[in-house]
Amino acid sequence: MNRRAVLGATAGLVSLAGCVFVDGEVEYERGEISVVVDGNPVNLEADRYQAEHAENHSIDFHLHERDEYWYTEGEGPVTFAEGIDLLPHFECTRENGADVVTIDGTVYDGSDADTELTFLVDDEVVDPADHVVQDGDELRLEIDTDA
Repeated sequence: MNRRAVLGATAGLVSLAGCVFVDGEVEYERGEISVVVDGNPVNLEADRYQAEHAENHSIDFHLHERDEYWYTEGEGPVTFAEGIDLLPHFECTRENGADVVTIDGTVYDGSDADTELTFLVDDEVVDPADHVVQDGDELRLEIDTDA
């Protein structure tokens, strides 16, 4: 997966504003997102995950400190897996047919017998590599371990 795109100074300022102007109109797509590990929600409102505070954020999929939505403002759509991978301090890959998510350095490997990763969009299980994120999607990543 292509990691963080290099952003020019202008694009960085636009993404921090939380919107893109097209023909004088504000355009962006957004939806809700949550990540839950062993029943405990990850605090996605923490500064380190917000575009305003992250050195390596992407306008293609990001969070802002003013609300609990994900935003896409890039030129093309991203999949659920790509979106997770673009968030600061997150990685999402597929290795040997299994999803692997890393959060703040902790690896959750779906091929491990004691780890289950479930990607849901509007409460429906999806393949994160196939589902293209769309405006209004409620994204949820559930990680369960026997740890």
